[in-house]
Amino acid sequence: MKNVRVISMGAAVLAGLAGAIPTLGIWFSGSDSMVTSAVVLTVVLVVVAALLAVASSVNGMLINPTGLRSAAIGVGSLLGIFVLSYVLADGSDFAMYENVDESTTKWVSTGLNAFYICFILAVGAVLYSSLSRIRK
Repeated sequence: MKNVRVISMGAAVLAGLAGAIPTLGIWFSGSDSMVTSAVVLTVVLVVVAALLAVASSVNGMLINPTGLRSAAIGVGSLLGIFVLSYVLADGSDFAMYENVDESTTKWVSTGLNAFYICFILAVGAVLYSSLSRIRK
């Protein structure tokens, strides 16, 4: 386990140094090529981080198969929230905006509805947890 931590810290330091090079280039020269390289590097690091996160969660599920059931419940719940958000979404106000069609406003409304539902559920969970601790 100690080796994994050392490798993770080394990778984080290397990613930070790789990001510092275009950042310093932008600060001192201000050239467009440095901005482009910084954007490309950022995209690469985000993709690598996402792949590592997915691989880590899959590895965790393979090590502990009982966690697979709770993960499936969580993914199913999020899928249910997303479907409910899409059903409740309304894209009829697209005429108020330029260069936007009804489909785009419906997807934006879906995202906002999903955020509102998750926010209300999170606040409810915090309140429930707080009240159950007070009762004990």
